[in-house]
Amino acid sequence: MFKKIIFFFAWVGIFIISLISLNYVLLPGQVFYDNPYTANITTFQYKMIILVLASLYIFICLYKFFSLFERKKDYERKTENGTLKITRATINNYVTDLLRKDPDITGIKTTSELKGNKFLIYVKCELLAKINIADKIAQLQNLIKKDLNDNIGVEVNKVIVNISKIEAKEIVREIETIKETPDITNDEVSDDTEVSN
Repeated sequence: MFKKIIFFFAWVGIFIISLISLNYVLLPGQVFYDNPYTANITTFQYKMIILVLASLYIFICLYKFFSLFERKKDYERKTENGTLKITRATINNYVTDLLRKDPDITGIKTTSELKGNKFLIYVKCELLAKINIADKIAQLQNLIKKDLNDNIGVEVNKVIVNISKIEAKEIVREIETIKETPDITNDEVSDDTEVSN
């Protein structure tokens, strides 16, 4: 939450500085620069304001830069005996193995992340359309949440499933082909046709 507040004020500051700059270039002598309140500000005060703003923006830039290289946190949970720590790679592999048991799912890629106190799992896969897709996704989400909680003790706040490809059911095509092919009885077979049993 603290990060969001810092970056909110940073964006507001950038917006205000942009407005002042546009006013200075496009409308010199208007609004900010003919204002009687700004006329009383000394050169030293202007320099101090610029110094403070520049320092704040340098701090925000450095903070963001170092956060890019910061190692993502693994899942941690306090128990009666201590702290349970499970790496994200272990959880990702477990979810992938769990979904491989379903023959309707292929091309599984799993990632996870810890956002504040919330643990999120992202699943990308290909699906064979045998049932309603929305119902299938809901089943997958419930399965992952329940299985991780029951077997590993990981509380998942949200499971996001992204279907990259949906394949049509092949059995339906086979049934349609059988329906289109007429049944041939033994009476309809001519004398010059061989029937092998």
